Amino acid sequence: MDSIIGGVLLAIIGAFLSFITYKQANWFWSFINTRILRKYLGDTVASITLYSVSMVLIVVGVLLAVGLIH
Repeated sequence: MDSIIGGVLLAIIGAFLSFITYKQANWFWSFINTRILRKYLGDTVASITLYSVSMVLIVVGVLLAVGLIH
């Protein structure tokens, strides 16, 4: 039961990260970590990196919720 809840939460966090990256929410893009990422990589590569992280979170969350990984 815990792995299902954890997997769903990971997938929701990944979807939320993808959403705020797409919308370029001002409060998120002005965080110090995001500003550093944008400074060294540029906006486009930073967006691609954030989308990649969100996709990994979603895939791992789904696999965890389904029970394919423990």
